[in-house]
Order: sequence, then C-alpha cells, then structure tokens
Amino acid sequence: MKNFLAAICAAALLMTGCGGEEKPSEPATKTETDAPQFGADKAVLAYAQLYAYGIIEDENLQAAGLTQAGVEEIQNQVLQPVVDALQKFPLNDESVSEMAKQYVGKLHKRMAMKTRVKTDDPKNPVVELTAATIDGEEATRLAQDDENLTALAAQLNELQAAGMTEDDLKANEDFQQFAMESLNAYIDDFPFNDEQSIDVPCEATKASDGKFYWAPKDRDAVIKFVTGQK
Repeated sequence: MKNFLAAICAAALLMTGCGGEEKPSEPATKTETDAPQFGADKAVLAYAQLYAYGIIEDENLQAAGLTQAGVEEIQNQVLQPVVDALQKFPLNDESVSEMAKQYVGKLHKRMAMKTRVKTDDPKNPVVELTAATIDGEEATRLAQDDENLTALAAQLNELQAAGMTEDDLKANEDFQQFAMESLNAYIDDFPFNDEQSIDVPCEATKASDGKFYWAPKDRDAVIKFVTGQK
C-alpha cells in the first residue's frame, strides 16, 4: 500500500511531457496593426496554469488564443495521471471526479501563480512568472508515513479482511467519504517550495482565428518550472 501511494504521488505531482498545439511561426508579414490585443503577462499565466493543473482562468484563456481542442489536449495530458492514480484506489467514478476537482483547486490556490511584464518589448516582451511549486521528492517521502494515508490503509485492509470486495467498497458511502477525507488531508499537507520566479521571453504567434497572441518562446521551460522539475 505504501509503495503504491508513493508511486501515485510521483505520477500525480510530477506531470511531464505536456505537449499541446504546435506553435506556428510568426509570419514575416506581421505589422504593428497585428500586435496582440492582450498582454503577454496574461498569456503566460494561461500557459502556466494549463501546464500546472489543467485549468485556466477565463480572462487568461482569452489572452492566450488557444482553441478548445488544444486546451483539452493539454488538459488530458496533465490530469490523466491524477485520474489514473485515483482509480487505483477503490473509489467510484463520482469520488474520483470530485477528488480530481478538489486536487486541482488546491493546487490552484497553493501555487498562487502571478505574472508581470518585466521587459515591455514590442517584439519580444519578457514576463516574470512567479509561483510556489510542490516539492515532489518531499511529497513522495511524506506518502510513506503520512498519518492520513496510514489510517486509510488500515481501514482498507480491515474491510477487505472482513470480506468486502472492490465493488462493495465503491458502493459503500462511508468508505468513500473516509477515503476522500484522508486523501484530502494528505493533499493539504503537501510540502511546497518557497516562492520562485523565472523570466519567460515571449513571441507573437498567429492563432487559428487569424489573430496574433503572445506565447512563451520556450514552453518546455514553463512546464519544468510549474511542475517543480530541476
């Protein structure tokens, strides 16, 4: 159970390989009238939020100019490891959905992302992205002796020893509630790194609507930062 929890923690917290839409090259015919309507700071925040936990605040989504299909593609890559991890517990679909929603909400609040335009260059502005990221190594270690997970493991073992099957557990409201409370308490104890910042150079890209929007030049750098990779 403990090794399994550690594996879940690693899968859910250190999400890598987020791809998303291919970023088109900036056309050579771009003129001053094609300048992005929205600020580079909001666009960078949209990408950072999407890569970190799969959701974007509405005003930031508009600033990035991403298509719904592109957003959903990245969301699937980011959130599927979390869903897969939760589904390894005897949680029913409703509990998994609610837990994933709460996990995302907690990350959104705790990371407290913010951006500001550091260099207001008309061609290549630089945005400072600031966030508190999860300490993945410490969170994985925490999974080994967290009292909430220990209590969940004990309860699960006791019920299984009494003859309850996985289907029984999924249908048992008391167990579902206890499991969600235990997991939520564990998530609340996640260790976070101190707030840090990186500079994100941007460039204008042409979206599917024919308009230009700011986007990070190096999206991988943003992904590594928000997922706490070193």
